[in-house]
Amino acid sequence: MNFFYAFLGYLNFKKLLNFDKNKKIVFFSESKNYRNYFLNLLKSLETEENITLIYLTSDINDQENISSKIKSFYIGTGFFRILIFAFIKCEMVIMTLTDLGNHELKRSKNCKNYIYIFHALVSTHKCYTHTAFDNFDIILSNGEYQEKELRLCEKLFNLKEKKIYNTGYLYLEKLLEERKQFIQENTKKKILFAISWNKNQKNLFDNYAENILRKLVDLNYQVVLRTHPESVKRSYKTLEKISKNLQIFDNFEINTDLTNLNPLNESSILITDDGGIALEYLIIYKKPVLYINHLKKIHNVFFDKIKLEPIEDQFKKELGTSMEIADLDNISFFIKKAERDFQNKKNKIDELIFKNKIILKDQARNAKEVVLKFLNNDSN
Repeated sequence: MNFFYAFLGYLNFKKLLNFDKNKKIVFFSESKNYRNYFLNLLKSLETEENITLIYLTSDINDQENISSKIKSFYIGTGFFRILIFAFIKCEMVIMTLTDLGNHELKRSKNCKNYIYIFHALVSTHKCYTHTAFDNFDIILSNGEYQEKELRLCEKLFNLKEKKIYNTGYLYLEKLLEERKQFIQENTKKKILFAISWNKNQKNLFDNYAENILRKLVDLNYQVVLRTHPESVKRSYKTLEKISKNLQIFDNFEINTDLTNLNPLNESSILITDDGGIALEYLIIYKKPVLYINHLKKIHNVFFDKIKLEPIEDQFKKELGTSMEIADLDNISFFIKKAERDFQNKKNKIDELIFKNKIILKDQARNAKEVVLKFLNNDSN
């Protein structure tokens, strides 16, 4: 059935390209969970005339219309998606998926510019491969720290020089909007458990998540498991097992819809590993983070050659509290320690933001200016 819907999406998209004479901007999302990373930018472009905005998704559950002014198409994950990417004709494609051209999704000769938008605040040289961004023309970075990292990698590995604009992390704008509107109703302490995706088979989620969650539930904490999209896709057996064994308890829930930001607002502490969610949690919500030390999330085989401290390591060292898997029986002690320690550390948040030149306002407006600049063929 998904193949049929993807085929329809392909036909309708092709028809639009053939008959629509406007300049076209295409946004691509792997799933509904990645939409929020550029949604503010997409909506900000609706007011522009003589532009057709197109939203392509690989998620069968992501077909509701964002707006009447945005043309949405489901294109699946297989043949039709590959075909569309190979021959798409438009002014630009904007996406959060890395490694364009390195795997099955290739650049089209009929697209003038490919723009990358980050879906995390983390540094570029630790959890991404050294060529992850090399086939993009334009990078919209979260701050000067990412530009510095990308330029160093270009120099060290003789990569092409890209156009980098420090527009800021668009998702922070979305989180802040929701935060301002949120009204706390339940005052009971709630723990947010969110583990990053790691391709190593010994990763924390597949090997230890259920035991950690079981311990928290047994201690009578209210617990929300917020899953990483890749864990849902690649570790579904682990997730099914956790769901079967723990959702029988009233104080446990699973949150797979990352467009739902309530768990971030309602929780009082985050338990995580090396994931980028910790930076968002600290910067926007200013709540404590307990890190569980396990495998370091290093996907760049040349990481040791790049002598820059990743921003996620800086925040962990200066603001977080850490524990080992072996200390699981004492996790309640470490939760209290994290809460206590954070009161003395939280004033360092602004220092780290300033040090790394993270942009905290006007992200969508900044990004829109870059998009329109290249849409109007002004590449200076």
